[in-house]
Amino acid sequence: METRRRGNTNQRVVPRGLKRSRVVMSLDNKVRVLNLLRSGNTVAAVGRLFKVNESTIRSIRQKEDHIRRTWSKFASANGKVAPVVRLRSGSDEAMEKMEKRLNLWVVETIARNESTINTAAIRRKAKQIYEHVTQYQENVKTFSASTTWLNRFKTRYGLKNLNLHSQTDPADAFVKLLSKIIKKKNYMPAQVFNANETSFFYKQINKRTGVAKESGFKDRATMLFCANAEGDFKCKPLMVYKSQNPRALKGKNLNHLPVIWKWNLKAWMSGEIFWDWFNNHFIPEVEKYLERKRSPFKVLLILDSARVHVRQDLENAHPNVEVLFIPPTTSQVKSLQPLGQGVIKAFKSYYIHEVYRNACQHLDANPRSTMIDFWKLFTILDVIDYVKVAWERVSQATINNCWEKVWPQCVINFQGFRGVDAQIKKSVATIMGLAQRIGEDGFDTIQEKDIDEILMRRAVEPSNEELVVAAMNDNTDSDSDHDEAAPKIRPLSVEVLKKWAPIFEQATKEFLEADPSMERSVKFKDQLEDAFRPYAELLKEIRWKSRQKMLTLTELFKRERSPPSHPSSSRNQINTKEEEIDISDCELLSLSPASIL
Repeated sequence: METRRRGNTNQRVVPRGLKRSRVVMSLDNKVRVLNLLRSGNTVAAVGRLFKVNESTIRSIRQKEDHIRRTWSKFASANGKVAPVVRLRSGSDEAMEKMEKRLNLWVVETIARNESTINTAAIRRKAKQIYEHVTQYQENVKTFSASTTWLNRFKTRYGLKNLNLHSQTDPADAFVKLLSKIIKKKNYMPAQVFNANETSFFYKQINKRTGVAKESGFKDRATMLFCANAEGDFKCKPLMVYKSQNPRALKGKNLNHLPVIWKWNLKAWMSGEIFWDWFNNHFIPEVEKYLERKRSPFKVLLILDSARVHVRQDLENAHPNVEVLFIPPTTSQVKSLQPLGQGVIKAFKSYYIHEVYRNACQHLDANPRSTMIDFWKLFTILDVIDYVKVAWERVSQATINNCWEKVWPQCVINFQGFRGVDAQIKKSVATIMGLAQRIGEDGFDTIQEKDIDEILMRRAVEPSNEELVVAAMNDNTDSDSDHDEAAPKIRPLSVEVLKKWAPIFEQATKEFLEADPSMERSVKFKDQLEDAFRPYAELLKEIRWKSRQKMLTLTELFKRERSPPSHPSSSRNQINTKEEEIDISDCELLSLSPASIL
């Protein structure tokens, strides 16, 4: 049949009885369609992109579960080439797992169009996945992600025709930029900082223990950590909690906690909270630290490109603080975040260790008690205490070693990430031992992979629906923390200090008399006096202020009562009267608890 004219355009019409050729989409394209639909694109838009009818897109969406199962099973990028199955020895099995996950990452990244995929990015991601897969294996073979391996990987998974861009990798470009800035402005390791946020599931220890709730939001906070490249200075951690005045913090001064206390309903970092931390905490703390080191106050702060880090506000916020942002394409895999290379993971392992250790002490001291009783007594005040201990345990060497990827010149005695992982693995082994001691509510079945899942766990910002569910759970949970009006803070009185001083003194005396080891008892005495020293100093300060107030009031009283007379005789009279005032209880005292009485 010939061309038929319609209006002013020539259009070839398909002859009657002749069917249009059928378009068969590859499995890879079907997965791309599903990813685009999941990201919010409409059926019509996806159909136009792949040049197919909307009914085809809807049919693919209806078969999503089947398509994804098939795709994950065969892990083929084009649906036609079957991957080469390796013999399942130890290292080959790890390589197979790594390549399947790597192929999934490549396809999903291309489908989302989030970043440029190049050979350097694939190699870097392959090393990260391989390290994660083999972290608890022994005698692991070295994997260098060579060019030969990359070519074979592309052949096995049908990626031969994939257009891999060869331009400069964003991660490499950032490292070069950082090195250039440090060299140009002569920054020292003590002056370069990194800050990073993480979701913190402080009570959801494991899904097997019965602690976890249906909503992960209930027992979650957001933590912000900051440390310098030298590793000798750690800022006070910031905690974002879901309520302003929990019952457990009643009577506590929120400005004098071991953490910087912030809150919002989502327990999520916000631009306002970060801006307040930057101006009112980070800058003053760092300025005092550099002043103690007698170093000039100039700082380079490295941040990721999260939306709460408002670039326009931070870039010119302070003349002595320069802020450098990690490119979004690299921060997603945490490849350039020094704190994300093991510091935060180490903190979480120490925190879990502290929780388990205190649980064991509670059960040993109360034989009839159970873990349920321990969790009922577990409050946000305990969380803050354990956070303080865990953050203090993160060593300078751990922090300094985690800067190797972005600034290797600043690392002293580099132990490698295997060294950091060895420390974390040792802490995990200790946690496993404590879990076996607890031996109830599923703790005896916890494995290393369960602990690792906790350490690597991340969260997304809770939705409004999750907030509603959490609010309903709070109303029915008898041991949950509830907001109350800001309580009045009661100062520490002299009566309380004078009450506890003899108790400390009596304990010291009894140990000195009962312990046959004088060296041990004297050491105990010294440590006890050091522990009581802040309260002894506080009592001295209170009594000194009381003495000054007493002298001032006495002098004013004498001036009002004394008749007009010669100045010299009046002054002599006041001095004579002052000598009659008993101020023996107001003299400066030593720091020993016994001397306070």
